[in-house]
Amino acid sequence: MHAHRGLAQASRLRIVHAVMQRPGVSLADLSVETGLHANTLRDHVRVLETEGIIRSMPEQRGTRGRPRALYYPVDAATENETAQRRVDEAKRRGDLLRRMVPSAAPDLDPAAVHQIDALYEHLDEVGLDPDIDEHRLEVSLRPCEFHTLVEGHREVLCRVHEGLVRDVLERAGGPVEVDRLLPLVTEHRCELLLRMRPAHDESPPPRD
Repeated sequence: MHAHRGLAQASRLRIVHAVMQRPGVSLADLSVETGLHANTLRDHVRVLETEGIIRSMPEQRGTRGRPRALYYPVDAATENETAQRRVDEAKRRGDLLRRMVPSAAPDLDPAAVHQIDALYEHLDEVGLDPDIDEHRLEVSLRPCEFHTLVEGHREVLCRVHEGLVRDVLERAGGPVEVDRLLPLVTEHRCELLLRMRPAHDESPPPRD
């Protein structure tokens, strides 16, 4: 598996989901929601912060004492060097590939092509073995390796992956957006359906 370290454990996916659901959650509340001991949580959130998946901010309060750390998702609107570098490097590698193999260029506008570059690398890094049909805007995926390990919580894992995909596409900037994620259309594959944003909608500015 070629997953980057931040999402290499099911516990971390549950933490990310909790942070996505409750931005500004504290470590104590995360412990209650995930069932993980605070010391274990600290190790996990440290990795997730390093990978640019979540971020922490000190609690703003008017009382004495050390403020608690509150945790927020790193979404497309968040300035984050790690997350942005990952997207920018995917764009550069995609451009290099198309210069080497011109026939590899899909029939999409440049901003959409760069979104597909960033999406492919993200999905490949998290071990979902993407097979992208640029013309139909459909992505065939291997199911998350944790979906059989977290009984009753598969939808949590799917929501995390879908949310991260949305953020990657928005951070890359362009007209491509998520339509829907279809888990386990077969025993061994999921489907991610994309679409072009309607022309009357404002698209996020491209990021170079």
